[in-house]
Amino acid sequence: MAKRKTSRRRRRKIKLTPFQAVIFALVGACLALGLYVGAGGQVGAAPTWQEIYTAVGLSDPLPAAELPAETDAVHFIDVGQADATLLQSGGEYCLVDAGETDSEQALLGYLEQLGVTRLKLLVMSHPHADHIGSMAAVLEAVEVEQVILPDFDKAPYPTTKLFERVMEAIEASGAQVTTARAGQSYPIGNGTLSVLADGVDTDNYNDLSQVLYFEAGELTVLLSGDGEKPVEQAALEAGAVRRAAVFKAAHHGSDTSNTREFLEAVSPAYVAISCGLGNSYGHPHAEPLARFEALGAQVLRTDTDGSVVIAATEDGLQSYTANASKEAA
Repeated sequence: MAKRKTSRRRRRKIKLTPFQAVIFALVGACLALGLYVGAGGQVGAAPTWQEIYTAVGLSDPLPAAELPAETDAVHFIDVGQADATLLQSGGEYCLVDAGETDSEQALLGYLEQLGVTRLKLLVMSHPHADHIGSMAAVLEAVEVEQVILPDFDKAPYPTTKLFERVMEAIEASGAQVTTARAGQSYPIGNGTLSVLADGVDTDNYNDLSQVLYFEAGELTVLLSGDGEKPVEQAALEAGAVRRAAVFKAAHHGSDTSNTREFLEAVSPAYVAISCGLGNSYGHPHAEPLARFEALGAQVLRTDTDGSVVIAATEDGLQSYTANASKEAA
């Protein structure tokens, strides 16, 4: 399904106990069956899960859940004014960043919906709360083989309680821990994640962000976290920037990043922006949006489109969005 824009309201997130969740699901299914029969459904013809979801007002299953596990794809998960990007290939997964603390339910729900029980890699681009907020929860919920951390020798070591909790969760998980260095590469299914650049010396944690490149068949993705102009300039001067079909707009589409020279070097066909609806930062900013348009790239936004998936198919790269799925249901 191609991208279709629509406005939406944020639903208030409610945490349920496992028992409450089961009861809620049973009640919802019964309600859906009653609505289905009342609307003229045939007795004995059970409603589909899509109809049950719609009847009880839940989010429709994303088309991403219908993609085979072997698919080469990138998922830009809607976690509000935050980042969580899932790379998928050959039945293996890599999660880059993990949203905010209050996006835990959305993030874990998305992974569960896809059937993700193991991560080949978990990458922390930098230690800001909107990138590591639910990382401890991810480490506790799924098996993680290896964690890639930013180079903390390039900045004052973080001391927030959230960061300490994440580091404790990493240690408790037993995952292998590696510091990102330019030139590293990691297999993910049929693809490879490469570290093109590993941040700069800074007092600004955004600029610890790595420049990452994922290649799996015809799917190529470039991620640069919240890296600002110094990160982009350093990567350009090192000749490390590669062309990619998909680019995640840096720093939620901020004008502190996404310079014309960097974008021209990447030359993406798709730009995905992870940001929250009506956020106080004004992301994405008008200047980067104009640059994306000048490139002729298709712009997809989690604030208006919901979670975004770009996958390699027999017909080439295809984009899917949560809100387009809901409109088509």
